[in-house]
Amino acid sequence: MSTIRRHSHMFISVSLAMFIVHGNQVGIGIAGVQRFIYDRVQQDAWIAVIIAGFMTHVAAWVMLKILRKYNNLDLYDIHQMVFGKWPAKVLNLIFIIYIMGSALTILRGYIEIIQSWMFPEVPSWILNASLLCLAIYGVTGGIRVLAGISFFSVGLTICQLLLMVYPMQYADFNLLQPVFHHDLVELLDGARKMSFSIIGFEIILFIYPFIKEKQLLSRYVHGGLLMTTLLYVVVMLVTLLYFQGEQLKHLIWATLMMMKIVEFPFLERFEFVSISLWMLIMLDNLLLNLWVAMRGVHHIGGFKERKALIGIVIVMFFASNFLETRQSINWITDIFGAVGFYIIFVYPLILYIVILLFRKGTVRT
Repeated sequence: MSTIRRHSHMFISVSLAMFIVHGNQVGIGIAGVQRFIYDRVQQDAWIAVIIAGFMTHVAAWVMLKILRKYNNLDLYDIHQMVFGKWPAKVLNLIFIIYIMGSALTILRGYIEIIQSWMFPEVPSWILNASLLCLAIYGVTGGIRVLAGISFFSVGLTICQLLLMVYPMQYADFNLLQPVFHHDLVELLDGARKMSFSIIGFEIILFIYPFIKEKQLLSRYVHGGLLMTTLLYVVVMLVTLLYFQGEQLKHLIWATLMMMKIVEFPFLERFEFVSISLWMLIMLDNLLLNLWVAMRGVHHIGGFKERKALIGIVIVMFFASNFLETRQSINWITDIFGAVGFYIIFVYPLILYIVILLFRKGTVRT
């Protein structure tokens, strides 16, 4: 089990948990998730987003109940407490692979945007190496540095949200009719398609030992989830009001397409600026996932964290270079989106039931 005693400089304020949760949820997915939801429930896509947001609150509530049973332990340690050494190593390895896969899709998705919109001639390996070197520098700074990056990335997200007023000038509210045209099963299926874009709040399972004033964590976690839900609802509604249905079905990056109409007297092609600013938002996701994977490898293998991080980055560098086509990127995104739904929304409930049935009381550490 990992060491529980930590120095004061390793802790972060509980209020920063809201920014970490929100920042780890909002990433590359917001650039083009709209078409996947629209393909399922058309003009009711915004309702599916609200349902998905509600599901995140339920899943987060279960996660917080688990964490309160084991004060100052993260999920890696909880697995060992509940299942024993070797079953815990297997479960932790599954989570590490999932987290690394999520980081890989974030990295490769952003590189594809850069190559498609800005620098089509730049080889993937150069962009991979540049971003992963930044990631190493950021992760080695520790959880307090990552929390600061999350704070600024949320600010950038809000600033870009304000730019939605530009496409709203051309909104056609008739495109939202008829409302509630799809039944609950179809809406739930649409919400499930959004799962990969709205997950990320599972980060609380790993940052919990580093949080001050843990008794206040719940309000900030749910506050971060509410911010994310409102953001996606606004983006989804503006997208539905701006694009015709057949257009939306064929748009890979609907949000970026809307940014093309943003103009200033001193600046053209604002989408280039938007993509550049998106790097900090993407890096927030990437750094947090690498930090979690690094701690997992350190936990199950006993490697020093810096060496574990270098090993993970090398694996991701070569894996990312294999994903060169849109089909391969879609393939890995679909896989980890499906797996993520069960790991984030289903598994915590199973774990909580196991704890209630076989582990009585609260573990004080």
